[in-house]
Amino acid sequence: MPKSVRVIVLTTCVLGCGSAEAERDTLDTCVDPGCADDGTTSATASVDDTSPGTDGADTQSDAAETTEPGDGLPCDVVDVISRNCFGCHSDPPKFGAPMPLASHADFQVPAVTDETRPVHEMVAARVVDPERPMPPIQPMTDADRTVLLDWIAAGAPADASSDCTPTDDGDDGDVGPDALPCEPSHTFLAHAQGSEEAFHVPESGADNLYMCFTFASPFGASTQATAWAPITDDERVLHHWILFRTATAQPDGGVGPCNMPGDAVFVSGWAPGGQNFVMPDDVGLELGGDTGSYILQVHYHNTAGYADALDRSGVALCTTDTPRANTAGVLTLGTLNIDIPAGAAEATATGTCPSQLTSLLPTPLQTLASFPHMHQRGRSFRTTITRGGVESTLVDVPAFSFDNQISYPNDPPIEIRAGDTLTTTCTYENTDGPAAGFGERTEDEMCFNFVLTYPIDIIPEDYRVCMTG
Repeated sequence: MPKSVRVIVLTTCVLGCGSAEAERDTLDTCVDPGCADDGTTSATASVDDTSPGTDGADTQSDAAETTEPGDGLPCDVVDVISRNCFGCHSDPPKFGAPMPLASHADFQVPAVTDETRPVHEMVAARVVDPERPMPPIQPMTDADRTVLLDWIAAGAPADASSDCTPTDDGDDGDVGPDALPCEPSHTFLAHAQGSEEAFHVPESGADNLYMCFTFASPFGASTQATAWAPITDDERVLHHWILFRTATAQPDGGVGPCNMPGDAVFVSGWAPGGQNFVMPDDVGLELGGDTGSYILQVHYHNTAGYADALDRSGVALCTTDTPRANTAGVLTLGTLNIDIPAGAAEATATGTCPSQLTSLLPTPLQTLASFPHMHQRGRSFRTTITRGGVESTLVDVPAFSFDNQISYPNDPPIEIRAGDTLTTTCTYENTDGPAAGFGERTEDEMCFNFVLTYPIDIIPEDYRVCMTG
């Protein structure tokens, strides 16, 4: 792949294209596996500093938080809400969720998106919506869905006598630096300009705010990441973050609207429901050495207008200066050739990484995870591997949502072998919009799969985008 195409791809699509004014891109609205909403949605990298917000608590507000649902809800409904909804729809809500689902009263108020209908009616519609299901990541079990729908069909009655504790609060406690099997050595955190103080999220004008925090690389030439975990500080306003590295010098301790350089490379990302990531024992993630910079892009939703929103969210990494046997990095699949007619009920874009190119692989690639990316028209996403005339699946997202984009890990890793053909197919719906093609704006479209794979160093830098068509 010519370098010019690689630069275009990284400039416009590695989840870094967007400022508060430019676009509402990537992972927009709460994406906890338990979201059942009503349809809305140091100046340098510090070392051995994982204290801010590592427990996921709201460290900036004195407001009491409801730690489990109840207050008039039947106990079987409490169990369902705890497992499926309460990760975002606590009281107060977290991660951009529009309202709490903590009490019977919360289900009776007018819905944010349709004030003529109560929240419980919208919840009933969303849990069976095939295109925008709630929860968006891990669907409810049939049994949980039946309990919730039967209660709503009965008029969502209160149970004033209920006094119950959820049998499962949906929190397995395995996310965050304390849950890593190693001691984090570096953190990249949101911060004030040129300071290690928390970033003050504006009280107004931050309904959909992308801010970028920049750092000089703190890593040595041979440093690799072995594991990483999210640090979530002010969960009232945090929506998601993405960490990039770049060879383009950035101000150490800089803060401002995002303006991503063309060579920015996706390193890691998090959204509600995201987990810690631990590399295999013999694999380390390339970090680019000591000559580049890092950019932490954070998406904020201060829709409630909190005046005291002070945030130090970001990522904690475990690293090693002794390179592991295998080096991992990102291979980009997909296509730039997107043509979606106006009024189309269904349109597809397909790109291939052809066998002629994969035949040059001296050894198989081991794919650890996929990160599919489309925009608002995206409806389904799939990457397949064809080998010897037999097709297998690398990643399949039958109900893709622009609002809920996550990574899909492979355990065990999936091999890409010499001679394989990788086909990425994106499906779009455009019944009420003008014709659209490839572009970085939300009203444009994309079709990319960012694949975390190793050994990445067998692929030259200029060929880590593999697509034709």
